[in-house]
Amino acid sequence: MSNKASKSELEDIKAKKGVSRSYANDEITVFWRPELCIHSANCLIGLPGVFDSSERPWINIRGASSADILKTVDTCPSRALLYLKNANTRLRKSRKKSKTPPKFARVQILKDGPAIISGNFILRDPDKKKILLKTDKAAICRCGASKKKPLCDGTHLKIGFKD
Repeated sequence: MSNKASKSELEDIKAKKGVSRSYANDEITVFWRPELCIHSANCLIGLPGVFDSSERPWINIRGASSADILKTVDTCPSRALLYLKNANTRLRKSRKKSKTPPKFARVQILKDGPAIISGNFILRDPDKKKILLKTDKAAICRCGASKKKPLCDGTHLKIGFKD
């Protein structure tokens, strides 16, 4: 999955819909939208030289190569982290991924957090209407306190939800 910022996401960021912060070097810009962050810690674990919540600013955009940063940003399940390649930037091209959708859904239960569903799935509300998602991943609330049910909004951290 790619966390490259879509046109609509960039418009939301430019229109200041919600809080967002940006961090840029000569090649890329990384956007962080804290209201979407579910604290899966993929970024902190994947690239601690760049992502360090004990530092301010917490993203050191010069702490690793742009290619490594993009690879780590792509692991963010909530799309709280997005990126945009700056004009005229050429990074090492990665192999083309197959356009064939996965046959199965995958579910990963995060300790003290949401369930991450990825792959081939359809999410429906109680009235059996499809819930439209912008990505092929969804973070599903397990604590019961989310205001965006069935999606996680990070409330599990505020209420101290534990497995």
